[in-house]
Amino acid sequence: MDDLDRKIITALAADGRTPYSRIAEEAGVATTTVHQRAKRLTEKGIIRGTRVIVDWEAVGLPVTAVVSVEAPPDQPLREIADQMKAIPEIQNCYATTGEFDLILTVRARSSDHLGQLLSDIRQIAPGRSRTIVVLATFFDGRVPPV
Repeated sequence: MDDLDRKIITALAADGRTPYSRIAEEAGVATTTVHQRAKRLTEKGIIRGTRVIVDWEAVGLPVTAVVSVEAPPDQPLREIADQMKAIPEIQNCYATTGEFDLILTVRARSSDHLGQLLSDIRQIAPGRSRTIVVLATFFDGRVPPV
C-alpha cells in the first residue's frame, strides 16, 4: 500500500460517495488510476464496501448499552452470535476473552425497551450478563490511520 492508496482509503472512509474524479484531482493523478486502485483495494479486501451511517438516535433508538454475556458452555459462540442477529437492535457482537464471552452494543427506544431486549438476550444466552448504559458518546465509528 502506497501514499495514493492511503489517500483513496482516507477519502472514501470520510465519505464513501466521494467521486473518484475529486480524489484524483486532489492526488494529482488520472481518474482511471483512482478507479483501478480502488478496485484493487476492494479485491484485496482492504476496502470492504461503502455504507450509510445511520444516526441511531434520529431513528428512535437513543439509548445505547454495552452488554457482556456469558455463553452456555455447550453451545458454540458462532451459534449464539447467529441467534443474536435476529434481534435488530443489537448493533455489534464481539467474541472476547476474560470474564464474559460476548460483548454486544444494544440500541433501544427507552429503558423499558432495553429491559425487553435484555430479556430476549437472556433467552438466547441465559448465563451471567452485565449491562452498562452509555451516558454520552464522545466519538464513534473512527477510521483506522492508514
